[in-house]
Amino acid sequence: MTGMDGTARFACRNCDSPSITIPADLTDDAAVLCSGCQSVIGSWIDYKSFISRSIHSEARSSRRVCIDPIIAPVAEPVH
Repeated sequence: MTGMDGTARFACRNCDSPSITIPADLTDDAAVLCSGCQSVIGSWIDYKSFISRSIHSEARSSRRVCIDPIIAPVAEPVH
């Protein structure tokens, strides 16, 4: 995917920004832009594929994965 290596962390190759601008029209070929420098990072389908691969990669590790950063971790039940 143009603008991301897909293996380490998400960041624009041009400016190192971790932020994106999601296209208003979410068609597969719509352009996803870097919020930092406005360069095209890739298409919407490319971005979704990158995120999916990243989630699956982290899920195979021993760490817990949360795909929604707004959701707080669930507390352990009290016995």
